[in-house]
Amino acid sequence: MIEPFNISYQMRDLKRNTYVDIIRGIAMLLVVLGHTITGCTISSQNTFLYNVIWSLQMPLFVLISGYVTMYSRGCCDGKSLKKFIYRRSLAYLLPWAVWTFFIRGLIRGDGDFLDPSWICYNMDSGYWFLVTIWTISICFGLSEFFAKKLFHSKTKEIIATSLFLGLLGVVLLAIGMFAGMNFLGIKLTLYYIPFYWIGYLYGKLGFDLDSTKIGNTIKTAVVAISTVVWVYFMYNFNLFNLPDSGTSIVLRIISSITGCITVCGLCKGLFCAVDGIGNQRVLKWGGIFRWSGVHSLEIYLGQYLMLNILRLEETPLFSTVNGLALSFANFILTMTLLVVVILLTNQNKYLRLFLYGKTK
Repeated sequence: MIEPFNISYQMRDLKRNTYVDIIRGIAMLLVVLGHTITGCTISSQNTFLYNVIWSLQMPLFVLISGYVTMYSRGCCDGKSLKKFIYRRSLAYLLPWAVWTFFIRGLIRGDGDFLDPSWICYNMDSGYWFLVTIWTISICFGLSEFFAKKLFHSKTKEIIATSLFLGLLGVVLLAIGMFAGMNFLGIKLTLYYIPFYWIGYLYGKLGFDLDSTKIGNTIKTAVVAISTVVWVYFMYNFNLFNLPDSGTSIVLRIISSITGCITVCGLCKGLFCAVDGIGNQRVLKWGGIFRWSGVHSLEIYLGQYLMLNILRLEETPLFSTVNGLALSFANFILTMTLLVVVILLTNQNKYLRLFLYGKTK
């Protein structure tokens, strides 16, 4: 199974999927930018830019994680399921534990990150995404395992995997109702399962759609409609400040799904081109996003230690000249330091394994 963070994506010809890396890079840079502007300025959450960032950053990651399952052999037997769980745990839970307890807890001296009971109910204060994507991945792996055991046709496997994934979502909901929805980030996990499922479906059915006469027309129309819907939501709803009601959750999901479709559908020609034999070529500026996508795990983990180093005596409004300048300077400084740290730590195989869960 190919890891969405730190194991190379592969095309059907076993080459790395350049555009998937670029999309991950866009999402990761949005994460850093969002944390930058909220940490060094005031009222950034009420801006159009933050609305865009909030609607895209993590949904893009999760959708891609579901999409790249198309490149895996799947959990077809007990051995492959055990291997799948081991790889996912190494890729997600090891870095989560190291950066939570060792880096944030011991080295930085944040006592809360040494308290397991506090962490269990405050996942969103740390590296919650790693636990969330691990939980979703394990639920998907189990769902696919049982689907492949019961059915041997593509359509039935897809339907069964989807149903089992939904059933495990209900189980998580029941656990959350009993232990609390914040327990191990269950609320966040349930919110992002639909994005993973949509990515999985497109990965399974996208090539079939492309092979039809109207496939390209349908995809183009969907991107156009999604763009209009997403822009409408960006201008008319402050997604971050919506209350946690059922209606708000639906609005957030719709806006994020249409936003992800818009970015994936419109950005490819800007950063990546495909030649006549299917090889992908990175265009100007695409290399920056590709590198960020390849090293998205390292950026995600390390950013918290390097955010907002520059400060002003009086915290400026984001929309002012000082606010924009400070945000830009901090963003560039954070990314520059991250590049240096990532290049250095990746030189040592033990640091790669310990810090990022990478075996290669």
